Order: sequence, then structure tokens, then C-alpha cells
Amino acid sequence: MRGAILDDRSKKVLYSVVESYIEKPDPVGSRYIMKKYGFDVCSATIRNIMADLEDSGFLFQPHASAGRIPTDKAYRFYVDYIFEKGLISPSVEIKRFIENLTKKLRKLRNNMNSLFLETTQSLAQATKYLGVTLLPAVEKTSLHRLEFIKFKENLVIAVVATDKGIVKNKIIKTHHDISQHELDKLADFVNCRYYGMTIDEIRESLLRYIKKEKIFWDTLINKLLKVCQEALYFAREDVYVSGFYQIMHLPDFSDIEKLKEIARTIQDKHLLLKLLESIKEDEEIKIIIGEENPLDEFKNLSIVASPYREKNRAVGMIALVGPKRMNYQRAIVFVKAFANSLTDTLSD
Repeated sequence: MRGAILDDRSKKVLYSVVESYIEKPDPVGSRYIMKKYGFDVCSATIRNIMADLEDSGFLFQPHASAGRIPTDKAYRFYVDYIFEKGLISPSVEIKRFIENLTKKLRKLRNNMNSLFLETTQSLAQATKYLGVTLLPAVEKTSLHRLEFIKFKENLVIAVVATDKGIVKNKIIKTHHDISQHELDKLADFVNCRYYGMTIDEIRESLLRYIKKEKIFWDTLINKLLKVCQEALYFAREDVYVSGFYQIMHLPDFSDIEKLKEIARTIQDKHLLLKLLESIKEDEEIKIIIGEENPLDEFKNLSIVASPYREKNRAVGMIALVGPKRMNYQRAIVFVKAFANSLTDTLSD
């Protein structure tokens, strides 16, 4: 059976084992799933199928007299199977929950910090996993206002405000011969010419100006444009995480060392950023299971993530991080619903 395509009965047995283990983290036996799922064959037949599934790398038997435990390969099969069979749909209860959440988020849309904090906390509370929200990259938001303040002889403070209420301050090293009056004129130029354009678009436009006109423009203008360009570059660092208290009570993290390890991982926001930024924004939903994770720190975890959008443009990411024994059906439904709720809120 190794490397072979599973027949329908093997698929149903494997689905049953994974679902049973997700519900309760005990090795699953053949008699248990025969009775629970009403298979029309004897437990010995199911036991033989499970042995074949173990040979194929889908299941693992902790010891000879125990039932089987799913491997990463089994969880991947399970996720693909529930998509294939259309087993992912929100219940009436979840739909009502999302409707109420969307109303709450719309009241917060003028305060980005409160909006994303509420989203992350609500996702964690609803699922009992770690909720993670990657805020819109500044580059994807539109310019509301730019100001320059000469701080010292060769230092300037740039203040950038975006249409999403994000305000960024940055200290830039400049030439001492740039005056406050010249900085004000530069800010006026940018605010008049680029208001409402995304930071990405503004940077590209400024770069074209510098390349095209550098022969003809004087040194001062070049210096000012370079100051402006530097003011519009930001390291992405805004990520919210919530739900550590919830996962503490999961049996998967009852071992204190495992709990410490996950605590260290989620405290390193750069790791979370690196993980979420590796997910393609054109994917509606992304599920990464165990060893599929590109970062070693997440190889004992699973991630369900989805981009949220503004006017059909992906601007950030929302995700759940949990054990490989995650309730994927529920996690997928909630992540998609929360992403849609954020999209509706930002697009209004």
C-alpha cells in the first residue's frame, strides 16, 4: 500500500481515526471507530486497514497493544478530505457570532489598534487556540499626511499618518544644510501630489523621479527626495497575539517544557512575522501542518491563515496557531469568517 492511492474504505477509516483523535487525544482502536462510525465490516478488517495505513506513513502505533495516532501525513489527508467532501461550513451559531462581531468591529474601524486587538482576542476566545493578526503593512495603506521636523543639525523626524490611522515616526540622518523651510516645502509637495496614494506607489514614483531627473536637478533637491524616500521605508513589526491562556488548558501542552517552548516562540514576534509573510496573499486560506512549516520553531504546531483585504487588495493576515491535533474544520471556518469580517469592515 506504500505510495498507492487510497481506496474509499481506507479513506473513510483514516478520516475516522483522525477525527476521533482530534476529539480525544487517545490512541484510536479499530473496535472504537467500527462502533462510532457504523462500518459494515468487522473490527479485524478495520485493524488490517489501519496496519496498512501505518505502513504507508499515515498512522503511528505507540506500542504493540495500543491503537493508532495520526501522523502529519494523516492530518494533511484529513484537511484535503474535508475540503474535497465539502465538510467545511459555518453553523447557525457561528454565523450569528460573526454577525455580532462584524457590528462590533465596524464601531472600532476608526481606531486600528482597538480594531485588531478585539479581532485577535475574539478569535482566540472562540477557538481556544492562539489568535494572530498581522496588521496592514504601512506600504499597503494610503498617505494621509507627511511632516518633517528638524531635530538636530543633521537629524530629521519624519511623521507619517495613513488613512488607516497608523502613525509612524522615524528619525533620519540628513545633511546639515537642509533647513526646516525646505523640509516644509518637501512635505507640502508630497502631501499635495501623493495624498491618497499607497506608500508603495509613492516610493516607486519618487524613485523614478530621482533616476530620471538626477542629471538636471540640483544637489539639494536630490537630498530632499532621498530624505523623503527614507521616511517612507518601514520595518514591518505590528502583530497582535492572544490566547496563551486558552492553549495552556489543552492536553497537547500539558507538558510544562512544551508550554515553555511555545511561549518562547510566540514571544518572538519576528518569528511570527517571518512565518505569516511567507504565506502568499493570493491564497484564500492556507493550512500549514507540523513538518510543512518553513520554520523549525513551528514544526510541532499547525497554522490556519487567511489574508484580509481592502477593495480586493490583500493588506494583512489573520491566523490561528495550535496543536497538530487542531479541530481543522472549526479553525478554517472561523479564520475565513474573521478574515471576511475584517475585509467588510475595512472596505466600508
